[in-house]
Amino acid sequence: MRKKTEFVKSRHQLWQDTIDQSRKDPRWHDYDCDIKRIVREFNQHLSGQGGYRPFDWRLIKAMIWTESGGAGQSLVETQPYADRKSGRPWFARPAIRRRRGKFDSPPELAKTLTESNARSTPQMNIRAGTAYLLMRLARFNTVSVIEVLDSVHTIEVRRGDTLSKIARTNGTTVETLKALNREAVALSPGMMLKFKKAAMRKMIAGWDQVTTSRIAQRYNVGDPGYAGKLNYCLAVMKNQSEVAPCAA
Repeated sequence: MRKKTEFVKSRHQLWQDTIDQSRKDPRWHDYDCDIKRIVREFNQHLSGQGGYRPFDWRLIKAMIWTESGGAGQSLVETQPYADRKSGRPWFARPAIRRRRGKFDSPPELAKTLTESNARSTPQMNIRAGTAYLLMRLARFNTVSVIEVLDSVHTIEVRRGDTLSKIARTNGTTVETLKALNREAVALSPGMMLKFKKAAMRKMIAGWDQVTTSRIAQRYNVGDPGYAGKLNYCLAVMKNQSEVAPCAA
């Protein structure tokens, strides 16, 4: 007599089960209003910067459920954007600590977000994860930025001076020197040059579109099924209605 073959679900199927079960769990909507507000903050703040295009808040919700596994899973209650291997929120990653100064976050976020509250407060963790995602999707160029409030200074060219040497010793840039001294084709001792304080900074030059495939490529680490999971969560959302309207 043949033994009955027992069906063993794959890890992906087990993950899908948790998402499917969330359809009947009111906790599925716990962070909806927070996510909407946070995405609106970023969309408004970044509007017009490098061709930025507003994106749908549901993509962030899909990321949270993709990584937490659905309503009621332990990580979503404290760290919606936690790294599943270490349990640390995305903000704690060295990459965002190194680069966050080069990313233009909403002013209130820049003032209040810390590694501590990103660990302890779900709303701040969602902000940190959203900032990290957008930072990964931004394309940067290094450009010369003049200090707007600085006055125009003058300096005398000495023997052996070059534009790069003058820029380095006077806290400005070669680009700024060239812009303020268009007639100075070649330097000679005794020539007077104008300059303003300036520095080379990374600025947003453009954006990659916020899509599930792009998120999987730029944000995800080590999960080849990440884009498929995002799409699955988004499909589930289409069949869900919000529990309550959000305050304006």
